[in-house]
Amino acid sequence: MRRYVELSSGQFRELAEKAVFIVPVGSVEQHCEGPLGTDLMIAEAVSEAACEHLERSGTPCVLMPAIPFQHLVGLVQGIARSLVEGGARAVAFVNGHYGNSPAIQAALRDLMPSLPEGVRLVLVDYWEALDIDVGHASEAEREVLRALGYPCVSFGECERALPSPRGARVFSRPSPGPQRLNARAGQGLTRELIGAAVADAITRALEESSRSRVLP
Repeated sequence: MRRYVELSSGQFRELAEKAVFIVPVGSVEQHCEGPLGTDLMIAEAVSEAACEHLERSGTPCVLMPAIPFQHLVGLVQGIARSLVEGGARAVAFVNGHYGNSPAIQAALRDLMPSLPEGVRLVLVDYWEALDIDVGHASEAEREVLRALGYPCVSFGECERALPSPRGARVFSRPSPGPQRLNARAGQGLTRELIGAAVADAITRALEESSRSRVLP
């Protein structure tokens, strides 16, 4: 796995047209008594695991610095445009926070008409790739964090578990894959399983975007 901040200009040019560039997107907000950066921590760790899986399957992957903010339309477009202008042709935004999805979707849809043919931009919400409802500061979200290497996280006692909106459209929605997880509460998750599921969602979304630049 390669990290964008560690590449030289020459290495970036060499990888630009053949690598998938993954951008983790999260949020910093209250999670009861848990870490303020829960969504960002998950997005970063999920993206890293997916990037490692893509590399092992033969697809070059570059991990971008994470975006921690919710007000991010301009930032998403700026990152995507900068990568494309440098020669990148496949950019995947891996989202760790429900509220980010509409903003990222709008940003990518508005940007696509101005980009060259052959450029693929996709958005993958990690919970959709895993087919689980993580809610907010929930047991499932805690299990995801534990699987990703944060074993001591506790959200404490919340007044109630907050449900998650389901079925939100994303820019390039991957079709259901063959591996569906029995993990409504996040049970049985491992870092390898999460990385494989998200990497598969990215691959399928990129394949779909090759057929149609903007989904209806």
